[in-house]
Amino acid sequence: MGGYFSSERIQLKPDMQGGFSANIKDFHWAMHYYFWYVDDVCITNPHAAISYGCFAAINTFEVPKEGEDFYFVRDVPHGTVSLCKYTSQVNGHIKESYVYTPPGYESGDGRYPVLYLQHGVGENETGWVWQGKMNFIMDNLIADKKCVPMIIVASSGYAFKDNEYPVFFPGDFDSELVNSIIPYIEENFKVKKGRNNRAVAGLSLGSGQATDIAARHPELFSAVGVFSGVAIHLMKKIIDSHIGLKLSLCRQEMKKKRYCLESMRW
Repeated sequence: MGGYFSSERIQLKPDMQGGFSANIKDFHWAMHYYFWYVDDVCITNPHAAISYGCFAAINTFEVPKEGEDFYFVRDVPHGTVSLCKYTSQVNGHIKESYVYTPPGYESGDGRYPVLYLQHGVGENETGWVWQGKMNFIMDNLIADKKCVPMIIVASSGYAFKDNEYPVFFPGDFDSELVNSIIPYIEENFKVKKGRNNRAVAGLSLGSGQATDIAARHPELFSAVGVFSGVAIHLMKKIIDSHIGLKLSLCRQEMKKKRYCLESMRW
């Protein structure tokens, strides 16, 4: 669907054995969303990989880039991804966050810095795990000593109030993060507190939210990561304010989040 390719439909031909197929060459490396049509009706294929994107369950496939394996599952110590529920003070909804804890978290007494990591528009809290392979990237970076062990929190960026018009910056995620998510994480996980131990980052819509939150709360965050940024005016405000934020910018026009996360270091 768009991206590196035309949105023109590709006709599959019957193979006379009950199946349909087409051979397509030169797919660009990346994770791709795509649609299936049967008799002109758009469906989700239950036999193919499924993620949440474009505000719906959607099929995905990926083409690896030659020589790049930083997001592959490797034989290294693995962290844990927990599905945690909290109550939003914005709208009272019970919501979920995917929380990555590094290898050794359960057995040790150490405390860890936290990265609050936001998804792109049309995606949700599942995106950085299902599509972005965030947990495997972190396992590999930590094993290669390219990254300090840390906790990563991926939450849904939609925080609407009743009858609120759904604008591009959806609802009041700033308030939800500061007043609901961070207190929940710091109460239930072994975290290092203080601004020097917190970062916020995001892809596309999430990059705008991260930049907005970092600009509003320099007392809470010491680093911000902007991947395919959409809030340049806010970034300029941060830079001009000299508030002492570390910046990580994904400058390449790459659509898929995992290739951006690997470029970020604490």
